[in-house]
Amino acid sequence: MSVYQECAGSGSSLKNTGANEQCLEGLTIRTAVAIPGFSFATKADAKDKDKWDAAIAEKKIFPLFDVEELASANTEDTFFEGRSKQYRTAVGKKVSTYTSFLGLCSHNALKAFHGKDVQLFEFTEDGALLAVNDTDGIKVKGQDVVLTIGKRVPATADRPPGTLVTISYKDFNQFEERGAILRPENWGGIDLFGIFDVTINQVSASSTSIKFTISDGCAGGGQNLDVFEDGDIVVLDGTGAAQTVSFVAPDTDGVYEVTGTGFANGFTVGLDSVVTKASTSYESPSVLTVSGIV
Repeated sequence: MSVYQECAGSGSSLKNTGANEQCLEGLTIRTAVAIPGFSFATKADAKDKDKWDAAIAEKKIFPLFDVEELASANTEDTFFEGRSKQYRTAVGKKVSTYTSFLGLCSHNALKAFHGKDVQLFEFTEDGALLAVNDTDGIKVKGQDVVLTIGKRVPATADRPPGTLVTISYKDFNQFEERGAILRPENWGGIDLFGIFDVTINQVSASSTSIKFTISDGCAGGGQNLDVFEDGDIVVLDGTGAAQTVSFVAPDTDGVYEVTGTGFANGFTVGLDSVVTKASTSYESPSVLTVSGIV
């Protein structure tokens, strides 16, 4: 049997270089990540904020935080110097780092993406969206990356607390060969928000009435929200069975009420999955467990 070996390609052919001007994108100031396999069906969809809001509510896209101190940490190819030629021993990597100045709750959320394979979308200061064309040339996706989330650095006298993020791009050619620089109209990365966790706090409870507030912010430390409506709230009994209730809109203090019969300790009150109001999505990761009914 003879030896058989296929060598790697030697590269693409030369391309024409005619250009009257250079369309240069600005500095990245926000990022968002998408789950593997996600894509927008068309370039128009990728510029449609409603499509972004829907993907956020479906937990397919996760907007991240402000990008500060963006820097390149690229590595170059390494070579062994032979007697008559160079031998490449390692391929250089595309790597970027940046800092986000975050409170403890946002840092904790960002840590969930550590080491994860995700797609990265970048928003620039001049209103561009950096993405890549999918292999079909029609769909649009993010660059394939792995995020490394560093330890939170405490505040100093001249610097707020922050988190170092390292972006390791899986293939630098993905953007250089199939990059898509889009220009959404009338919105940008600063207009995208991730899903807000809410906390539901009991005000009072009886066998026929449960009163409660719904607050946003980390650990429910934010203001009471009055945006929820009938159908947004679900009440379950101790076995997890949904209960039929009547919904009472919140009063001026943001206190909601559901009424019914047979309420008991151990019933739970929560949002019905992810609830979207005016382009902002909310979820109750933990529910209110009713207590104090006598």
